[in-house]
Amino acid sequence: MAVGAFLMWLSIPAAVDGEMTANQAESGIPAREGATGRQTRQKTTGITGEMDRRARGEHFREAGAAAARKNLQQALAGAEAMESKQDQLDFYRGIYAEWAGDDPEGALAYAQTNFPAGKLQGDTVGLAMNKWAQAHPREAWLWAEQNLSGPLKERALTDLVMGWTRRSPDEAADWLANTGLTSQPLFNALPGTWAENDPVAAAAWVAELPSGKAKETAQIAVASTLAANSPEEAAALYSKELADGEHLNLTISITDIWATTDPAATAEWLSGLPDGASKAEAAATLATVWAASDIKAAVAWSEGLSDESMRQQVISHLGTTWGAIEPHAALEWLNSLPAEIAGDGVTGAFYSWAGTDPIGLQEWIDQVPADATSDRARQSLGDVLSESNLPDALDVALGMQSPAVRDNSVARYFNEWRKRDDASAQDWLDASWGGLPTGTQQAISKVQTKRVEPK
Repeated sequence: MAVGAFLMWLSIPAAVDGEMTANQAESGIPAREGATGRQTRQKTTGITGEMDRRARGEHFREAGAAAARKNLQQALAGAEAMESKQDQLDFYRGIYAEWAGDDPEGALAYAQTNFPAGKLQGDTVGLAMNKWAQAHPREAWLWAEQNLSGPLKERALTDLVMGWTRRSPDEAADWLANTGLTSQPLFNALPGTWAENDPVAAAAWVAELPSGKAKETAQIAVASTLAANSPEEAAALYSKELADGEHLNLTISITDIWATTDPAATAEWLSGLPDGASKAEAAATLATVWAASDIKAAVAWSEGLSDESMRQQVISHLGTTWGAIEPHAALEWLNSLPAEIAGDGVTGAFYSWAGTDPIGLQEWIDQVPADATSDRARQSLGDVLSESNLPDALDVALGMQSPAVRDNSVARYFNEWRKRDDASAQDWLDASWGGLPTGTQQAISKVQTKRVEPK
């Protein structure tokens, strides 16, 4: 058997960058890269290299499951030898999908003993708890109570509830009610999982919950699960709640999902909702999603909005999204609108431009007249640069036309620099002091007198 395994190892080209091929994964043999592997890598990226991330993950999960069915110990050894952390994680997920079905306690003990705290341990413990709960949920719950704590326990209970709900939603719901727990992840997992097969029953259970954050979370979970397949049904199921105009997060959740598949239908549905904060925020959500897929259609929709306050909010979101994609076109459109409704959109477009193409925005600033608009652009660019490059942010701010805006921005950036590295900030100030405008010197002197806490 050892000789056969060795010959098999020699005959299989190593995976790209030392990752495992499907056959290696299934046999539990560690990856290597010899001459054959290098030649193969040069000719082709191989099956795993050509897969997109989702297909690649599925590939390694299936390989892990197959390896576990063949020889669990070899599968675990093979997983440990894998170099790619993502592929290793997917491979372990496949192993645990098999292992936890037969021996959940053994699988959990291994994860606790051999995996460091983090995503790998959390995912494998969660998988094991989910599998265990589908067969013996109360045993799984007792084990979690006795052996886990902190975030790992919360994650395990969430996966337990999902598994239990798939087995018996009524039992899981009774258990959750009797525990007195108010954990938001649990009130998201249970009704959301229940709604996969019976959204009406899940919604009826949620309706009986006492008012509060847990009930709101549960409503959104049901609506989101149903909306993923049929947003119209989700809207109909919660038509009574949506009609009062008070359920902000519920309205936004349905809008966000529906807008990705049919923004025009979403807009028509929104038009029938009562005016108010929920409708306005949902319209802003729709604007962001629609602008990313069809900005012209989104702009045309915004032009027909009669509520000026809502239209202003929509334009702000359209400008912000469009500014990250086509800033020149976004600004041309915004400048064609009345200033009182386009102002926030212009600011949003500048911030998006600064975040995606700071060099391009700086070039634009250098070409336009120094005025309030260019000051707004400098403010956006300076704020974005201040996250990583405070000297450049200060240079941008010093070019502002408005003395008040300039002095405030320079003082703010300088004070932020003091928090991160006071010595460097003082060096900059010593070198620059003589060339600073009087107003800027005074603004900096004010923040200099204040004690800062280093970051």
